[in-house]
Amino acid sequence: MDTAALFTIIVILVAIILIAVGSYLILVLHEARQSLKKTNHILDHVESVIEIIDTKIARPASSISGVLVAIKEGLEVLKSFRNSIRKEGQNE
Repeated sequence: MDTAALFTIIVILVAIILIAVGSYLILVLHEARQSLKKTNHILDHVESVIEIIDTKIARPASSISGVLVAIKEGLEVLKSFRNSIRKEGQNE
């Protein structure tokens, strides 16, 4: 076997390995993108819950009568958060 044939075989093997590594990299990047989308969705949901807590619980709780309203709203927020978690669990 001469050196040109050996060199050709080595080049072909390297090309096959590069194609395999590239394919694996594409799969890993796709999974990372899906994970980032899920994380973004969770962070958006947490942001909306924090906004609800701020507008419906923290501000009205400044007065004595607002405390009862704040407790009621807090329970409703927890209930809606629990329901949304159940829905996400069923969707997966």
